[in-house]
Amino acid sequence: MRTANYYLLSGSSLENTATIATLAEFDLIVIPSEAQTYNVAFFSSIRALNPDIQILAYVPTVSWNNAFWSDPLHVQMKRGIKDSWWLRDANGNKTSIWPNTNALDLNSGWTEYLTTFVDEQIMSSGYWDGIFYDEVMDRDDWKEGYANLFSATRSKLGSNAVIITNGSSSTAFTPYVNGRMFETFPSTGNTVSSWSASANDYLSLFSKLGHDPVIVVNVNTENTGAQADYQKMRLGLTTTLLGDGYFSFDHGTENHAQLWTYDEFAVTLGEPKGDASSSASIWEREFEKGKVIVNPTTEMQTVRLQGEYEKIHGTQDTTTNDGSIVSRVTLNAQDGLVLLRPLEQIYKATYLNGAFARIFNADGATKRNGFFAYTSQGRGGTRVNAYDTDGDETYETVVADDTYVTIYDDDGSMHARFAPYGNAYQLGINIAIGDLENDGAIEIVTGTENGGGPQIRIFNKDGNLIHPGFFAYDTAFRGGVNVAIGDLNGDGTNEIIAGAGVGGGPHVRVFNKDGKVINPGFFAYDPAFRGGVNVAAGDVDGDGTDDIITGPGAGGGPHVRIFDRNGQMRSQFFAFEASGANGVEVTAADIDGDDRAEVIGLSSDMFTLSFK
Repeated sequence: MRTANYYLLSGSSLENTATIATLAEFDLIVIPSEAQTYNVAFFSSIRALNPDIQILAYVPTVSWNNAFWSDPLHVQMKRGIKDSWWLRDANGNKTSIWPNTNALDLNSGWTEYLTTFVDEQIMSSGYWDGIFYDEVMDRDDWKEGYANLFSATRSKLGSNAVIITNGSSSTAFTPYVNGRMFETFPSTGNTVSSWSASANDYLSLFSKLGHDPVIVVNVNTENTGAQADYQKMRLGLTTTLLGDGYFSFDHGTENHAQLWTYDEFAVTLGEPKGDASSSASIWEREFEKGKVIVNPTTEMQTVRLQGEYEKIHGTQDTTTNDGSIVSRVTLNAQDGLVLLRPLEQIYKATYLNGAFARIFNADGATKRNGFFAYTSQGRGGTRVNAYDTDGDETYETVVADDTYVTIYDDDGSMHARFAPYGNAYQLGINIAIGDLENDGAIEIVTGTENGGGPQIRIFNKDGNLIHPGFFAYDTAFRGGVNVAIGDLNGDGTNEIIAGAGVGGGPHVRVFNKDGKVINPGFFAYDPAFRGGVNVAAGDVDGDGTDDIITGPGAGGGPHVRIFDRNGQMRSQFFAFEASGANGVEVTAADIDGDDRAEVIGLSSDMFTLSFK
């Protein structure tokens, strides 16, 4: 899902913290070139939030804006414009294309002057990834001028700069540019024929470009300001997803300065599995994690799906995006739909094999539909973590039963087996997996279950003991210890988080890899509670540091809480029916690939655990 924002404001607008944070959510933004004068701090601020964002400078090709260009950059530019470069009518008067502007002649020295200015005064600043050339028209008398402009710009800026235009897909320009914007897609008419023509133009353009494609599809309200026209937004977004472009939705030609975001923007579909296809006027495209469907016709259409899919859990158009599991969908005329493949597995997080998993965001809102998390490589009730322990980009499966931890390679063969607490121990093992020292080597951290002492031990990926261990609580305590791994202060080194087991208070403690107490601890729930506390860790808010996630042990409600490293509670919610008294197991994993961990509540109430 690639999104763009056509945001033509600078100055105080780009100084607002909330504005910067929202713009950072987009993959590409187009902002006025004078931002490099007015808003120097903006560039470092937004790149700190989104290092991968592409920032393009807005540069008109033929119009001079008399109403707004009083900034130092444009004052400097205007000094170099010769009087003979202005476009004039038969009476010698300066002409204009837009109100409050004057037009310049592309068949004059203006073209070479503009490319030099872009190179030496804009791109040389180091703030920009490229240039957005506005006002590109399919005019025969200017075609050569445009081609010279783009050719010279490419020659000066080199192959790494992004150069896109707004207004033309002419093959006279494609050798020099990365793409274009389709502004007000598909057209002001929004007819089926206009959609078909524009979609074909969009999809065919990728193969014609001489540089890495960067194509923006700008759908807008045609100056009505109807931000909540979700159907129009979806039609544009899903059409964009038929190709590999960037999607933009805003007010229209009179005002490109919105900060609108939509539920679909946060969806991660993964890589496309092929090109778009159509049948009976319905278009589809499959992705690793879902699919998109487009109905550009004037009639409602019902589409049968090959298998089950999950609608996204939306907060805007909740009728369309209701999170339901579907095997067929009915789309309104000129509408589209983003669907997800149902979840079947948890990766890079420890879970109770066979438990029912519910997926939440940091505020407790349902993120995805629940499912039974299970692998055949372990018995029901064992602890499982599918993790790339050897760095080969495939997942090994680590299973902890009553006595042993077993590591299975991705082909299902047993790689190693070890007994962290000896072969005679049969009380159950908790596990957490991660790179404790940020050295590229994966460690397996173990803890005991009810009946065992609260001893934490550390092993390498092959099951060899690399740290003899330490006691997280009093050595006489026999309720076991729950374990998690997380980088709680953002320094790149993971800490070990411990939670007291059954019979202990809900006491959470934090240790470094050597067993030294970093945080003496806090009580996640009432200190008088004696069911212990389950722990997990993950960056649930996207701030670059992991949070501590807790759930009460047996006897407590399914009450999930999220804390920072100092024990300050960030949020809380019930993962299951609040009246329950079996506690709740918790884990955290980035289920949807959005670089934020989801909170996963696990319940074993739906089935009978089989340990034997």
